[in-house]
Amino acid sequence: MRSKLAPLWNLNRSIEVFRCIHETEQWLPLSCAYLGFRDLTYPYPLRIRGMRPVMLKEVSDVWAFWQIFLRRVYEITGGEKTVLDAGANIGFFTLWAARLAAGARIFSIEPAPESYDRLRENVRANGWEDRVSCLQFALAGVSETRMVKMGKPKSQARRVLSYDSNASEPIAAVTTKTLAQVFEEQGIDSLDVLKMDIEGGEYETLLSAPSAVLRKIGRISLEYHPDVEGYTTEQLLTFLAQQGFTLKTNICNRDGFGLALLENSARANAPSVAPVSQ
Repeated sequence: MRSKLAPLWNLNRSIEVFRCIHETEQWLPLSCAYLGFRDLTYPYPLRIRGMRPVMLKEVSDVWAFWQIFLRRVYEITGGEKTVLDAGANIGFFTLWAARLAAGARIFSIEPAPESYDRLRENVRANGWEDRVSCLQFALAGVSETRMVKMGKPKSQARRVLSYDSNASEPIAAVTTKTLAQVFEEQGIDSLDVLKMDIEGGEYETLLSAPSAVLRKIGRISLEYHPDVEGYTTEQLLTFLAQQGFTLKTNICNRDGFGLALLENSARANAPSVAPVSQ
């Protein structure tokens, strides 16, 4: 996450460090690890205010915590009732949303087995199993069997690929489902927030979603990836605009990776904001 998104925001670092001081007594070693001054010794139990410790296993876990809890790249107001975390990884956004929106029902989707097990353990440790559903599959445009590579890259950057039984490195077979299937199976009639970071799968997932499903979504926090053959970010944002979503913020780096916040214009009237390139 950090390698793509760290250059995207020019927030004052002191604000993030002050937030880190508020969130954890381990703020100094954590800040040093995030800024690249000194690494942690892994596994590292991170103690977050009001939560059970989260076990960090690699530096990308530090980056994920920093982006979500301290840089706050995704928007949660606290009044949400239903949240879908697509690409939950080990659960930092799920944990943040569960703490801020205490009355929210949260659906957390993560296909990779190791990350899913860590997600489920973090939810269980905090006693949130009654309102957080951990779902092990991937979102896509069709329902089928695909795979994720279990070696490199870091767990936050693993993509769901077409299944290849002759793959030369360890893989895990994963099931894919469409957004419409998830809404139907989970009984979602209205969704306040869809957070989506699915490493390129956002294009086929959203472009194939029926208008009736998209109309049920209030806000989309979308991390988008420019290196997916056959798709463009402009194509996806134009489609969402046609479906009634207004671009609230759109921040992208010079390589085209970015994060867009979109609001359903039928449920909120947000001004359009042009991309900010850096």
